[in-house]
Amino acid sequence: MPIYEFSCLDCGKNFEKLIFNKEEEKKIKCPYCGSQNIQKLLSGFYSNKPTSLRSSSCSSKGFGFT
Repeated sequence: MPIYEFSCLDCGKNFEKLIFNKEEEKKIKCPYCGSQNIQKLLSGFYSNKPTSLRSSSCSSKGFGFT
Protein backbone atom coordinates (compact mmCIF):
# COMPACT_ATOMS: atom_id res chain seq x y z
CA MET A 1 0.00 0.00 0.00
CA PRO A 2 2.01 2.93 -1.27
CA ILE A 3 1.88 6.47 0.02
CA TYR A 4 1.57 8.99 -2.79
CA GLU A 5 2.29 12.70 -2.74
CA PHE A 6 -0.22 15.11 -4.24
CA SER A 7 -0.39 18.83 -4.90
CA CYS A 8 -3.59 20.84 -4.77
CA LEU A 9 -3.91 22.99 -7.88
CA ASP A 10 -6.27 25.39 -6.07
CA CYS A 11 -4.49 26.19 -2.79
CA GLY A 12 -0.99 25.04 -3.80
CA LYS A 13 -0.37 22.83 -0.76
CA ASN A 14 1.25 19.40 -0.97
CA PHE A 15 0.02 16.39 1.00
CA GLU A 16 0.52 12.64 1.23
CA LYS A 17 -2.14 9.97 1.05
CA LEU A 18 -2.12 6.21 1.56
CA ILE A 19 -3.86 4.67 -1.47
CA PHE A 20 -5.35 1.19 -1.41
CA ASN A 21 -6.66 1.08 -5.00
CA LYS A 22 -7.19 3.19 -8.14
CA GLU A 23 -10.87 3.78 -7.34
CA GLU A 24 -9.95 5.39 -4.04
CA GLU A 25 -7.48 7.67 -5.81
CA LYS A 26 -10.33 9.22 -7.84
CA LYS A 27 -12.06 10.37 -4.62
CA ILE A 28 -9.10 12.18 -3.02
CA LYS A 29 -9.69 15.71 -1.77
CA CYS A 30 -7.20 18.27 -0.54
CA PRO A 31 -7.15 18.11 3.28
CA TYR A 32 -6.56 21.88 3.43
CA CYS A 33 -9.25 23.31 1.14
CA GLY A 34 -11.40 20.30 0.13
CA SER A 35 -10.73 20.69 -3.60
CA GLN A 36 -10.59 17.66 -5.88
CA ASN A 37 -8.42 19.63 -8.32
CA ILE A 38 -5.25 17.76 -7.41
CA GLN A 39 -2.22 16.37 -9.19
CA LYS A 40 -0.14 13.32 -8.27
CA LEU A 41 3.52 14.25 -7.89
CA LEU A 42 6.48 12.25 -9.07
CA SER A 43 8.18 11.04 -5.91
CA GLY A 44 11.61 9.59 -5.39
CA PHE A 45 12.20 6.34 -3.60
CA TYR A 46 14.33 5.23 -0.69
CA SER A 47 16.91 2.48 -0.81
CA ASN A 48 18.59 1.21 2.33
CA LYS A 49 21.39 -0.45 0.35
CA PRO A 50 24.85 1.08 0.62
CA THR A 51 25.83 3.16 -2.40
CA SER A 52 28.40 0.55 -3.43
CA LEU A 53 25.67 -2.12 -3.80
CA ARG A 54 23.27 -0.05 -5.89
CA SER A 55 23.05 -0.83 -9.58
CA SER A 56 25.17 1.45 -11.72
CA SER A 57 22.93 0.68 -14.71
CA CYS A 58 20.19 2.83 -13.19
CA SER A 59 21.96 6.11 -13.71
CA SER A 60 19.85 9.21 -13.17
CA LYS A 61 22.24 11.52 -15.05
CA GLY A 62 20.50 13.68 -17.60
CA PHE A 63 17.13 13.48 -15.87
CA GLY A 64 17.57 16.32 -13.39
CA PHE A 65 18.25 14.03 -10.44
CA THR A 66 21.45 14.16 -8.42
